[in-house]
Amino acid sequence: MSTHEDQTTTRSAGSETHVKPDIEQIQSDIEQTRAELGETVEALTAKLDVKSRAREQLNDTKRRAAEQLNEARAKVTGQVTTVRTKANGHVTTVRTRATGWGQSARTAATTHDGRPKPAVLGGAAAVLVSAVVGTGLLLWRRRR
Repeated sequence: MSTHEDQTTTRSAGSETHVKPDIEQIQSDIEQTRAELGETVEALTAKLDVKSRAREQLNDTKRRAAEQLNEARAKVTGQVTTVRTKANGHVTTVRTRATGWGQSARTAATTHDGRPKPAVLGGAAAVLVSAVVGTGLLLWRRRR
């Protein structure tokens, strides 16, 4: 016979007799029921505590927002580094080309001994004369 059968019934030669459970078993059942009831009450109290639930949800939302912000910062930092590297490469290329163009222009505008070619001097004089004449015309029109 099992212990459960021992506490509830006894079988003997075809007849059954009811045996009362012992006091220790009853007290154990009462303690277990109290513990289960306490857990149920705590669960219901937690569900009804709106302020604590709202605080938990707010903290969870803050944590997720901070994680997303950190991910976005890392992504942007990586992109900025990539763009900066590419820009430095382009600046170097443009600087090299500009230096070459400057050298080409200097070579084209000077004679072999380094003096300006007459055509360059004539062009510079034409620009200077145009500026003086233009300024004179503007002043003459304002006084009229």
